[in-house]
Amino acid sequence: MQGCSTLAKIPVVRDLPFVAQAEEEAPGPPPSLGVRMIAVMPVDIRAGSSDAAKMIRDKLVQELYFKGYPKIPFELVDAALADVRKRDGSAPGTMVQPQVIGGMLGADAVMYTTLLEANTTYRYVYAPVNVRALFELRNAKTGDTIWKYESRAMDRDYGVTKNSLELGSTKIFEDVVYAAVKQAVEKIPDGPGMR
Repeated sequence: MQGCSTLAKIPVVRDLPFVAQAEEEAPGPPPSLGVRMIAVMPVDIRAGSSDAAKMIRDKLVQELYFKGYPKIPFELVDAALADVRKRDGSAPGTMVQPQVIGGMLGADAVMYTTLLEANTTYRYVYAPVNVRALFELRNAKTGDTIWKYESRAMDRDYGVTKNSLELGSTKIFEDVVYAAVKQAVEKIPDGPGMR
């Protein structure tokens, strides 16, 4: 009884005098890159496999689409690259300037991705999977870098035998690649389709 009677003396929030709070600033429009369309180039592989590079490119286009940027099919980008390399006589794998690709495809920016690490290390009872990639968005008119981000994702699988580790790490590898891409794309401002 004593405890209940002391609570009766504590003022309830609705009984307190009104205290004006500082007006919160209305959030302004989210920052914009001034980019309407992004061409995603093939992934430059410094370490890792071509499978990881293909997964990164696929996921990158998908995530950019969900951020409001229209999709440019890989076939168009790859055909434009092949045409440029054929005319210039440059070898596959050499970087093509964003002004050239942007002009051919009507893109405002070009996304270059470098796969820096994509590996699985098999230990005694666990296998860590690491993926690290560098994403660079360059203006198609000036060639200047307008956004850059290095992402890293890691996960591990546990198992008793090497076969179970290999099977488990293969299953989580795709998830780790997707996590690295998602981490980067979350840092890009929304595209015109989100406004």
